[in-house]
Amino acid sequence: MKLAVHGTDHPHVVELVQHLVAAGAEVGAIVATEAGIGPWLASQYPDARSDNPLGDDIDVVVTAAIPSERAQIAIDAMRAGKDVVADKPGITNGAQLDEVRAVQSETGRRWIVVFGERLGNPAMVWAERQVRAGRIGRVVHTVGLGPHRLTLKHRPEWFFDPARYGGILTDIGAHQVDQFLWFTGSPNAEVVTATVHADDEHPGLQILGEMVLRAPDGRTGYARVDYFTPTGLGTWGDVRFHATGTEGTLEVRSSEHIVTIVNAHEVYTHDASKNPITWARDFINDDMLMTQAHVFAVHDVCLRAQAVGETQGIRTTRPTA
Repeated sequence: MKLAVHGTDHPHVVELVQHLVAAGAEVGAIVATEAGIGPWLASQYPDARSDNPLGDDIDVVVTAAIPSERAQIAIDAMRAGKDVVADKPGITNGAQLDEVRAVQSETGRRWIVVFGERLGNPAMVWAERQVRAGRIGRVVHTVGLGPHRLTLKHRPEWFFDPARYGGILTDIGAHQVDQFLWFTGSPNAEVVTATVHADDEHPGLQILGEMVLRAPDGRTGYARVDYFTPTGLGTWGDVRFHATGTEGTLEVRSSEHIVTIVNAHEVYTHDASKNPITWARDFINDDMLMTQAHVFAVHDVCLRAQAVGETQGIRTTRPTA
């Protein structure tokens, strides 16, 4: 499989490419869309050309462009007969989602959005297997926490424009929506309530979002994402996931790769740091990783939560970092 990178505005592009190459893919082209990450990435793959990402030799297009530009890149790629691997979010508004959905249906190509907090974290990969094995019974509720570090001085201009990044619940909230739908096995979810908090010093910057989701069968989940991670933590965010099941509970501390399971028989803590990340290998082997309907549903729920949050949200302030 030969890939082309088109869009290098988010550092996640490096991880996406590294995983795919480690799984056996070859880099055929890298089209940089900014002056830092892209040129550095190209220097790691000197045989890759810097143009023509839709050439006949390309099988898949990888994009971590500015979020608002990812949909058009995916549309062009699918119409050219390529599969797509995108950083989250894959779209930033409803019109984009409708068009991507139509083109994917028309072309039959794979449009995969890598929700890295589940697919790219060894503890979450291991936790998913335990839930599938029934160790906590049927999941009835989830809590997903996605705190991030702000680091304003390193943020590009588009980070302060909600039209370009989609808003906090569309952007980083995609991870928590993915987790709720995946672990409950729900095809979609109602947004019961949502709020978005903005920063008075940077009006376009949304620094906290929360939502309550309800599956069609009544099961619920809560999620919070924010930019309040203290610099003393030593990592970009103390991400956590908790699932309540009919026969036990499961908690994931992603930054420490620790999973704790409590059920009628035991309290078991597992260090998953050596658990392999397999999404890239599975993708290369023609696995969808998740249904196409799931990818669309995650973005649909995120857009609805973002809309509710912006209607009900409040403004706040915080020290800059």
